[in-house]
Amino acid sequence: MNSFERRLLRVARKLDDAQREQLQLFAEFLASRRRDTVAVAQAPEMPSLLPAREGETVVGAIKRLRESYAMLDAKAMLNETAALMSRHVVGGAPAAEVIAQLEVLFAEHYQRYRQTFE
Repeated sequence: MNSFERRLLRVARKLDDAQREQLQLFAEFLASRRRDTVAVAQAPEMPSLLPAREGETVVGAIKRLRESYAMLDAKAMLNETAALMSRHVVGGAPAAEVIAQLEVLFAEHYQRYRQTFE
């Protein structure tokens, strides 16, 4: 049992029978809404690829790609994105090279995202 479950059990034990029943009904309601949401998401979202702007910076490219691939989890890509950003800022890699690598990174993550629907 994890800490959340222990806290929930502690709270539930403090409730009277009617309140526990209300808690259970609400939890079941939330679970049913989750199933409905999951059922709707049976097909992957398509990216809306935005064109690169003239003289685009690495930060601008990251913003553009995050907007283009809005369905991707930005947190899951944070380390790789930050590493590429550091290659540019600290390592002096040309912006165009880093932007190209960012585009590949986002495309690869999108392909992995699509595979979750197969």
